[in-house]
Amino acid sequence: MVQASSSSSSSGRRSVEDAIAAVDLSTFDWKAYEGTYTGRALITRLIHIPNTLLSPPAKPTTQSINLAKEALKRLIPHIKNETLDYHTYIQCVNLLKDPASRQKIEEDRMEVDESAENDAHESSSMNASTSAGANQVESNGVMDKVWVDDAKEHERRENSKLSVELTGYLSNLIKESIRLTYLAYAQLSIKVGDSQAAMKNYAAVREYSTSQQHHVDLGVGIVETLLAFNQPQALPGHISKLEATLDRLHPPITTSKFQAEAASVTASDIRERREAEARSQAVRRTVMVRIRVGKGLVTLYNKEWSKAARELGAVGEVEGGLGDFEGKAISSSDLALIIAFTTLASSHREKIRRVLLEQTSFKAQVDDGSSWIMDLVRSFVDAKYGEVMRLLYRSEPTLLLNPFLSAHAQTLLELIQTRCILQYVQPFSTIHIPLMANSFGLAPGEMLGLVEILVERREIKGKIDLIDQVLVMKDPDYRGGMFTNALKVGKKASDVTQSAILRMKMVEAGLIVDPRPPKNEKTGTGTGAGIDEKGQLTLDEGLGDGLDIEPISFEA
Repeated sequence: MVQASSSSSSSGRRSVEDAIAAVDLSTFDWKAYEGTYTGRALITRLIHIPNTLLSPPAKPTTQSINLAKEALKRLIPHIKNETLDYHTYIQCVNLLKDPASRQKIEEDRMEVDESAENDAHESSSMNASTSAGANQVESNGVMDKVWVDDAKEHERRENSKLSVELTGYLSNLIKESIRLTYLAYAQLSIKVGDSQAAMKNYAAVREYSTSQQHHVDLGVGIVETLLAFNQPQALPGHISKLEATLDRLHPPITTSKFQAEAASVTASDIRERREAEARSQAVRRTVMVRIRVGKGLVTLYNKEWSKAARELGAVGEVEGGLGDFEGKAISSSDLALIIAFTTLASSHREKIRRVLLEQTSFKAQVDDGSSWIMDLVRSFVDAKYGEVMRLLYRSEPTLLLNPFLSAHAQTLLELIQTRCILQYVQPFSTIHIPLMANSFGLAPGEMLGLVEILVERREIKGKIDLIDQVLVMKDPDYRGGMFTNALKVGKKASDVTQSAILRMKMVEAGLIVDPRPPKNEKTGTGTGAGIDEKGQLTLDEGLGDGLDIEPISFEA
């Protein structure tokens, strides 16, 4: 028997260029790619294509250059019609003019601006055209200098106006007007495409916010801005602040609110209160959609696949869908795509069946153009690994062109592929690798490389006979496993016993105070304890929760 060596061949994923080569530009569904996205989110989505295909370390091919050019042609009208972002506009025109330059979309703006201005002065005679003519000229790499000058002038006028207003408000200390002016500054920065300036202005808005509603509105604005620019790494602190303020302003409904009403309360009072609660919960649901999307994309950015699937899945299952947030940062179809791949990469088959196949909220998010997602999930659950590998191969360009999943495409595909292999070998003691390769639709050498990697990483406990091409699984050590489980159960029982003894001694000494707030005001002490008629210490129900004592089920 020969242990697998690292010299064996292993399977590697395709490069970005090879994956994009499978995309047929003539049949590429741009309408499905743009989906329900609007505003800055649509601009961020379209700009992702040239940023991915033309930036180092990518090596642009004819196919990727043509795809990037088409994306830029669709992007430029949105920039001109919906924003004042002349920096991005100039960069896009430069990329159209010379796609092979591999310029980064987010490179130093001043350098790009200067080079673009020189190009503009050289072609000033062509830039006096109409809007339609300008679009035609832009496709040849010549920018519309009239629009650029108008955008710069509009930004300058707005900045001057807001600066004068802010100076007056600061001198008179009119806090509400100061807050609104900084908010206008933030909105102008967003329109210009400067997310960092917008965050600085939002920070100034926070200093002059005087009510919980102000802080909720501010938090929603920050979350929407960072999501629209696809910058989830800056979200965690803002989300926690927004969530804490929301719980105070619009607390979730608790069961205590549906207890019996007092005799003095009229039906009209009950109706008005319930209407107010319904309005409050509607507002809360709207904000919670933003929070859950933000949390989901943050965990996705941090490669916490199961948490990302759980948070984004709750958008449909708990909050009832994106609602009015549809397309402002993410679409329902992208939610389904992310949930499907993160769940497949991190969950066992029973959970996948329950979360993806049996959950109507997930199936409702999958549009007609993404029906292959359901095929992928069913094939995985039904152990049709050849079909899974085929669909994963076809899905790679889709993942690479998705702004949320592009950075994780290779990792997710490898994780799902690994789970398929582990599921395949689990029931067997010996596996003939050529037969396994046939089941996966791979060449025997490629299959051997994948299995070898998993054996070396100890994800598969076995050895490979390189002569006979057989994987021999190690027999499970039931005796050792039983002792390990027994030790775990014994340690847990010992910890619980020690806690119970300590609790008993503290009760005898009268030293325990329940750390929780009192459930009622019968004792009037506010400490969770009271004195009975005999002068002895009485304890609230649930005493000991502070010691983290829970019922334990002992299982070997």
